Amino acid sequence: MTMKNEHALSTVRKRFEEFEQGLNGGAATPRHAQRKSAIARFLERGFPTMRDEEWRYTNINAILETDFAPASVPTAETLSAIDAAGFLPGLKDMHRLVFVDGHYVEALSVPGPTVPGLAVLPLSVAIEEQPDLVQRSNTGIDDSAENPFASLNAAFAQEGAFIHAAAGTVCETPIHLLFLSTGGSAASAHPRIHILAEDHAELSIIEQHAALGEGNYFRNIVTEAVVGTETHVRVYKIQDEAEDARHVASAYARVAGRGEFQNHYFGFGSALLRNNLHTVLEDEYAECRINGVFIPHGSQHMDHHTVIDHASANCNSHELYKGILNDSARGVFSGRIIVRKDSQKTDAKQSNNNLLLSDNAQIDTKPQLEIWADDVKCTHGATIGRIDEEAMFYLRSRGVPEALAGNILSYAFASELLSHVKTPALHDYLDHAIHERLERSWKTS
Repeated sequence: MTMKNEHALSTVRKRFEEFEQGLNGGAATPRHAQRKSAIARFLERGFPTMRDEEWRYTNINAILETDFAPASVPTAETLSAIDAAGFLPGLKDMHRLVFVDGHYVEALSVPGPTVPGLAVLPLSVAIEEQPDLVQRSNTGIDDSAENPFASLNAAFAQEGAFIHAAAGTVCETPIHLLFLSTGGSAASAHPRIHILAEDHAELSIIEQHAALGEGNYFRNIVTEAVVGTETHVRVYKIQDEAEDARHVASAYARVAGRGEFQNHYFGFGSALLRNNLHTVLEDEYAECRINGVFIPHGSQHMDHHTVIDHASANCNSHELYKGILNDSARGVFSGRIIVRKDSQKTDAKQSNNNLLLSDNAQIDTKPQLEIWADDVKCTHGATIGRIDEEAMFYLRSRGVPEALAGNILSYAFASELLSHVKTPALHDYLDHAIHERLERSWKTS
């Protein structure tokens, strides 16, 4: 372990002791016993380094070198200036939970229309009122040996969202979870999202991360999703944060028979991003669709690690990630598909395609298949390339300026990911966001 790592662990230990002192008697509860177990696992494992295979392309020194203290409660003056609806305009009649610097803000949240069987609650309330349901939303997936940030979250998490869809519940409008940062320097937040969708339920969730100002803050989020039989859960994650922010996310999903889990990622912001996504298809005919598009510029670093575990027969998975990188940005994609011994009739498709807009942009891609069954259809692949010169010449020869031509071709590359966004207002918002980011990229390329 490096001296830098040891110093960072010492700082975390000190911060946890301060955290315990502020619990006002909560240190004696069973939940805090779980916190202490989590911090013990984290301190034993330590922060990952580039010597670890799963982190070999991502340097987290920017996290180790900063003493990130838990973010304080935002002031009334700060909250009064926030227009939560403005972060995702056009969406009406929806449930919205708003968190500012990791703290739930009831005044900015919207309860949404009553849907029989649906509960959308702050996690702290759900733990007090429905602890058994919260416990059932734990997936039981443990990757703490490779991803200690999940243990760090379990130690410090106080707030987040709990979504429960009882059997047969259909929520026709998306649920909006808005995580805002005031941009405070060296502030940290460790929110959690718990999703329990029981048999024959259907719901969509928009998880949006944004900033109210610039700042070197650290957000470390964990999501757990339990998807029942013949249940459909769609998660759309939008990440557009401060240029100097650090964002680590760990998402876990367990899908029952004939259930479907979808996760669609749209990444634009933060200096350092690490997304971990681990999905287990545990019963026959379970399915998942994992898509992502990330468009870093400047010196942004975006790292995506996914695991899809085919733990039963006759399961399907489809995964597509696309990166468009400019300036000296760096991207990482590591996608791992596991087909267990008895998981016959598996159909798994994985693809990672990348477009480099500058000579200094870099992508490291590592698609992986681990197949232990013999009657399967599995494919994977990765591509890295530049704008098609013939297509660019065709547009330029018809009077289209270079920047606009590049924007058009880059958008065509990314637009495939938008086809899975079925909510019109969300589709329009993302369409505009992608166009805007690409326009900025071509102005600097």
